[in-house]
Amino acid sequence: MGGMLSLSHRRHDYHAMAKEEVTNALVKSKLIDLRAHKKNRDELIAMKMAVGRDQLHFSLGFYSLMLVANVVRVCRYRRIELLPINYVPFCIGPVMFAYNVDASYGNKMERLNIEKETILRTENHWFNKPIALPVSMEADYRKLMAETNDRLMQMGCPPERDWAVFSPYFSDDDLWRSASPLSRMLHEQLRRHDSVAPVE
Repeated sequence: MGGMLSLSHRRHDYHAMAKEEVTNALVKSKLIDLRAHKKNRDELIAMKMAVGRDQLHFSLGFYSLMLVANVVRVCRYRRIELLPINYVPFCIGPVMFAYNVDASYGNKMERLNIEKETILRTENHWFNKPIALPVSMEADYRKLMAETNDRLMQMGCPPERDWAVFSPYFSDDDLWRSASPLSRMLHEQLRRHDSVAPVE
């Protein structure tokens, strides 16, 4: 009888151990998926910022060309008169052509990638910061980071920075104070509208 109880107890222990291992594996897999999702999101936003900056630079080139054309016109005719609007296509055309040539045959893609990496590594934006995760995942996260950094150290690579935290960056009051004045005004109007009980 005692042997049967011992066998049943061991089976229960094995079942609990197997359940714990499966749970840990699932949590670890979920953390890896979250890390990959955050990396993809950060790179996508940073690339959009890099493309926007590149377009801004070419826009500055267009306005600089317009400024030079107007200065030449004023110097030639000895009177302050801006370039007629029908001359604008002759100024914007070369800029657009140069942009497309740079994108097709130049090193624009390499420059955009460098700008993206610069944004991710050196600039401080909301998407560069660690994401907030539930406190229940902290132990598994710390274990995963320790395993990852041990593996990186064995390979001679620098350790990975923390990519998650377990408390929000802003309280509701801090978030409210950081909002723009227009957003605060509109939210106040919504709050007043929601607080008014409907008249029956």
